[in-house]
Amino acid sequence: MIFFDKAAEADVQGRNYIPLMAVLALLTVTGVAFAIHALFVGHDHVFGTSREVPWGILITPYVFFACLSTGICIISSLGQVFNIKPFVPIVNRTVFLAIIAMAAGLMSIGLEIENPWNMAIYGFLSPNPLSNIWWKSSIYTLFLLFMCLNFMFLLMKRDGVARIMAFGALVAITCGNLNMNSDMAILGARGFWAENYMPLFFLIVSTLSAACFVVVLLWLSSWLQKRNIEEKVRGSVGAIYKLTMVLVIGALCFAVMKALGGFSEKFTDNPEAMQMLVRGDFALNFWLGEIVLAGVLPIILLYLSKGGKNIGLFALAGFCALIGISITFYDLIIVGQLIPHFHQYNLFGEPAFYSYSPTLHEYMMVIGTTSFFFLAFLGGELLFNSKFLENLRS
Repeated sequence: MIFFDKAAEADVQGRNYIPLMAVLALLTVTGVAFAIHALFVGHDHVFGTSREVPWGILITPYVFFACLSTGICIISSLGQVFNIKPFVPIVNRTVFLAIIAMAAGLMSIGLEIENPWNMAIYGFLSPNPLSNIWWKSSIYTLFLLFMCLNFMFLLMKRDGVARIMAFGALVAITCGNLNMNSDMAILGARGFWAENYMPLFFLIVSTLSAACFVVVLLWLSSWLQKRNIEEKVRGSVGAIYKLTMVLVIGALCFAVMKALGGFSEKFTDNPEAMQMLVRGDFALNFWLGEIVLAGVLPIILLYLSKGGKNIGLFALAGFCALIGISITFYDLIIVGQLIPHFHQYNLFGEPAFYSYSPTLHEYMMVIGTTSFFFLAFLGGELLFNSKFLENLRS
């Protein structure tokens, strides 16, 4: 892909990609087929969501890929907008990854919405500036437009115009990311999502997920093409290593704050949800996913990678962190909804906690969205290591 700058230097084993791409394409189509079936029979019949718990597991890939795209945009801006030298060699690849990540996020939320066409039609015909969701969809659409133009001008070697597009995309996506918790908190005024540290949390976790994903895909690209990583890109890997180490420690600090909230009410705005997360039914998710996989284990593997020189261990650390971040987002979305609005009043006939379990349809749509992202990545591998890139630039 654009992980190698010159198409002529890349020995792409295209036929090795075809079986994997075929499998990913089949999974993507299957996920879309399940979504179409849900439209015909009704989401209330095939989704595990309810009036009390309206958001299910499909919101997780939406938040994950939207935050991933945000972080990748930030990393690309370090090289393109701020001209920080170690990040310059990976500008092309990060811009491309930001585009397909946001496309995957919008695909996920599109499959989850029962009438997805209404967002496109009425969001344009009857905009509501008082709606957080309208602002978020508009900002993400604007961001995707900026990034596509940015990528096009990069390929055309019009770096000045591309830099302007990159700056516009950075401003748009930063506003959208910092407002992420506001969208969630309006759902019944869930205090679990309205913690004061949430904007900073989303910014740090977004950049962390991006750094991890870039390294994992860089290792995957070199492995698929059976060649070593270029020397100038290794300089970028060293810079990403330092960034990743700082961000993992920062994310672990937020997890510790959650743990404190689970044991003491003074550390949280929603003690019931924090107790369920830290000491209740979601305790395994929290301690294994948010503490071990997203924090402790990556720090150990990063240390063993010797400053990122061992790219295999670095990629493994990134992979563990990504799994942990996915679990973190799932917990963040689901746990806050399981606490009834008037839980503290012990109302007669009301359950102590709501419940939610993902269904087959929801799982298949998540698989379809994730498969789409990796299918787009492999498509980029084939396209941008072909003569197409040379012809476009000449």
